[in-house]
Amino acid sequence: MRRGAFSCQLLAIGGALILSACKGKGEADAEVTPRVPVGTALVASDTITDVVSVVGRLSATPGGAALLTAPAPAVVRSLAVQLGARVRSGALLVELDAPDLVATAHTTAAQAELAERDAARQKELFAQGIVSQKQADEKAAEATGARAAAGAAAALLARMHVRSPITGVVQAVTVHQGERVDAGKELVEVINGTSLDLMAQVPAGNLMHLKVGQPALVFTEGVTAGVAGKVAALAPALDSLTNSGQAVVRVPNPLGSLRPGAAATARVVTGRQRQVLVIPDSALIVLGDSLSVFVVGSDSIAHARPVQAGIRRGGRAEILSGLRSGERVVTTGAFGLTDGMHVVLGNAAPAEPKSETKPESKPAAKSESKPAAKP
Repeated sequence: MRRGAFSCQLLAIGGALILSACKGKGEADAEVTPRVPVGTALVASDTITDVVSVVGRLSATPGGAALLTAPAPAVVRSLAVQLGARVRSGALLVELDAPDLVATAHTTAAQAELAERDAARQKELFAQGIVSQKQADEKAAEATGARAAAGAAAALLARMHVRSPITGVVQAVTVHQGERVDAGKELVEVINGTSLDLMAQVPAGNLMHLKVGQPALVFTEGVTAGVAGKVAALAPALDSLTNSGQAVVRVPNPLGSLRPGAAATARVVTGRQRQVLVIPDSALIVLGDSLSVFVVGSDSIAHARPVQAGIRRGGRAEILSGLRSGERVVTTGAFGLTDGMHVVLGNAAPAEPKSETKPESKPAAKSESKPAAKP
């Protein structure tokens, strides 16, 4: 009897150990596989453009601006234009009064007339053999000099009527009626803004990608859409202090939306790659010494893969090697990912335990009970 009872105790203890082992195994199988929420995008074939941005100021093109000055000391008799006036080539801008120039012009003209008459008379006398050839030639030279002096005086007097050499708009009027001015005093500035130049200092690294004739879009404050232009000129040398060179972007301005002197930015298209693999540049990460991306397969496992990137503009990157069209890459949430990790797309809920048997949840049972209604 005692042996039978002892055997029953041993069987009971063994059964308890077996149940405990089975319970531990079930709990291990019920562990949750960690998954990381990520954002993804598909590798697509598209066109990507390489752009170099340059910053500078707009100015008139060569020959597109004229700063007119007083040709001699004078008094401003009248002003024919004001700020913002549109003028044509040859239009009168300022009329100056210089009495000394008037007297000089009349005197030199009279002297020239007398010298020419004397030269004509000496020529007749030489024909009659009365004077020598030398005397006749000297009088002819004097007449020529006197006529040249009279012409210069007349031309200077004519410049007292200051006229615009170009068609444009009056940018500045710096004198007033009745004001006495000296020679060289600035009077009026006229600008033709139908075509402008963006003068920009470009770092050497970007300047090497620019070429004359490349298309560009010019943006400035107050202009919502870019104005099309082209690279017109590039400096042949760099500034040794700034390691940059000057680039000129010429932009048509027939509507006058751009203003000379304004700061502007030009986006120059230096290259365009068509039908290349493109991904969001946020997918590119650095692992070790190589540029890589995480590729998500159909099993929702992320694998790190090294890639070679080309043009990176506007939040997109060209992929030269390492990916195929249609593959899915991680664009957000890649920080902390390791090769072989399970991921879920977007904000999906974490994965359920692998074991099909779920332990009873006591809180769930409590939620079925309802509080008693208040009287």
